[in-house]
Amino acid sequence: MSKFKHLFSPFRIGSLELRNRVFMSPHGMVGLGIGSDAQVGYFEARAKGGCGFMVIASCQVVAAPLVPPGWFIEAYNRDHIPAIRRIVDAVHKHDTRIVVQGVWMQANPAHGQASGFAPHTVLSDSQPRSMTVPEIKDLIEAHIVAARHAEEAGADGFEFPIGGGAGLQSFTSPLYNHRTDAYGGSLENRMRMVMEIIDGIRARCRPDFVIGLAVNADDTTLGGDGLSEGLAICKLLSDSGKVNWLRITARGQKPQMTHFHYPSSYMSEGTHVYAAAEVRKVVDIPVVSGGRILSAAYGDQLIEDGKLDMIFVARSVIADPEWSNKSRDGRNAEIRSCIGDLEGCFMRSCIGQPVGCTVNPEIGSEHLPPLVPVARPRRVVVAGGGPAGMQAALVAAQRGHSVTLLEKSGQLGGHVTLQAKLPGLEDRSEIVRWLTLQLGQHKVDIRLDTEATPALISELGADAVVVATGARYARNGVSKNQLSAIPGADYAHVLTPEDLLLDHARIGRRIVVYDNTSYEVGPGIAELLADQGRDVIFVTIDSGMAMSVTEIGINKVLSKRLLPKVTFMPQTAIVKIDPADVTVENVYTGERHVIANVDNTILITSKPPEEALFHQLQGAGPELHLIGDAREARWSVFATDEAIKDGRRAGLAL
Repeated sequence: MSKFKHLFSPFRIGSLELRNRVFMSPHGMVGLGIGSDAQVGYFEARAKGGCGFMVIASCQVVAAPLVPPGWFIEAYNRDHIPAIRRIVDAVHKHDTRIVVQGVWMQANPAHGQASGFAPHTVLSDSQPRSMTVPEIKDLIEAHIVAARHAEEAGADGFEFPIGGGAGLQSFTSPLYNHRTDAYGGSLENRMRMVMEIIDGIRARCRPDFVIGLAVNADDTTLGGDGLSEGLAICKLLSDSGKVNWLRITARGQKPQMTHFHYPSSYMSEGTHVYAAAEVRKVVDIPVVSGGRILSAAYGDQLIEDGKLDMIFVARSVIADPEWSNKSRDGRNAEIRSCIGDLEGCFMRSCIGQPVGCTVNPEIGSEHLPPLVPVARPRRVVVAGGGPAGMQAALVAAQRGHSVTLLEKSGQLGGHVTLQAKLPGLEDRSEIVRWLTLQLGQHKVDIRLDTEATPALISELGADAVVVATGARYARNGVSKNQLSAIPGADYAHVLTPEDLLLDHARIGRRIVVYDNTSYEVGPGIAELLADQGRDVIFVTIDSGMAMSVTEIGINKVLSKRLLPKVTFMPQTAIVKIDPADVTVENVYTGERHVIANVDNTILITSKPPEEALFHQLQGAGPELHLIGDAREARWSVFATDEAIKDGRRAGLAL
């Protein structure tokens, strides 16, 4: 029996008996193919891994011009019923219940998107006209038809959102709905369309077909409704007796609140729980909530404390499909934890790429057979113990090769170990911990403080060599924006992130941090030093901090954390470094300014590949693979994501 007696106890939602209280919340699995083996395998792996309840995300209730074809299941389209049925049947085999989420994305007030019409003239980049009553009736019918299609496909129920930026929020929220007819004004009127959808589903689907709603219970968007309005909505839904559960989120999904709606490692666990706890006080139906829940212990405590009835998880089970079973069985060390960078999952979906996971390179291949041992094991040497090298070594060992991993430094992890020393990025050490554990279990010979050389590789009798020697930050200040070295960059008081974080260089009190990588390392170093009481001047050519991760809101998190602590000089380049001064120039006006009495300058500008070993091994005999930053140095978004994928590809190729 699990020590988590609440989380892994049976639970009931409406007519459904659930084996536990782990609810896999909807998340868009873009790029796997509608009803494909990959999409079905994705859901089945997480059902097999122990989730008690699931939602098939973002199934469209009407054709949505804003959504590229093939991204999401079309619940309005009978041709997509077989795709839903394939997922449902696969999940049901493992005693997991599953529902379809019907979404209307015709007008999205969260992101300033609109197409043609909306409940009212929603303010957005393109302002739509108000819907007519017949159009409202058509949209109600569309939701009912989508639910009927879900039922026909064998789904256990239907969920639809009235918050989080979905189109129906434009009806329920007084911030967006300014209608003067029966669908606007009072709470009852603004909820009329939602209730007519629910009534229609109840009338035309079987009695045991469950219905749930996703509600943003505390919209803190500028001018938003706040918690009192959210509680009133939830109470109305509960009192109707027609809704079986409420999935609660909080804050807005406007760009200024993205970082809260999709919490990163800078946020604590359970970001939405405060709102769910208030909702639970006023309703009589199950309340589901979460927000970056990483541990079963925390989820179990939330249920014991009466703050919610089920926890929702997404990224935890994206990272490790067996999160539920491993947690239940006390195998916590074996869990491949989400590191909260949002890059492989949310970021990729934002920019139209197939969704994945930074730490889990197997997304989309769950349907494939397990790794099969090779017929003829070989001696494999992996040079470099960063994420790419560690992943390559693991996959090679899983396939039966004899693997030796050589790491020049005294620790594994490469750039991830460096990042994990920064405020808010500590969770990144988790992937190093997990990979280290796996390498030990698969008997990989790990040799730290050992530099890979052609002579040593020859001595080891390698049949194949994977060069994963990584990259190091440039000492000369060269970047994509400054193609020549910065005069004075060779002074001893000018440092790189490796000098500071890995080699523990001594530094003074007044520090200039120069970041041209548009990522989180520069702001992280600036915050680390400021928290130590140092006087930090943060200089960047960009207009803001961490601009490569604006889509996922991390730039806003960093700005909020850092601006009170440092002197910020955006749109500024360092043009010269002197023994005690730094000369900077505004990139637009050309105006120059001298920052005086500087003790140290830290350059975070680019990362040239460490490629010498690869060139030395050309023609030496062993099969050769070049991966990770050594192949293509990535100092911005997706660096770790791509490195781990590189490692898996190399391991499979051996």
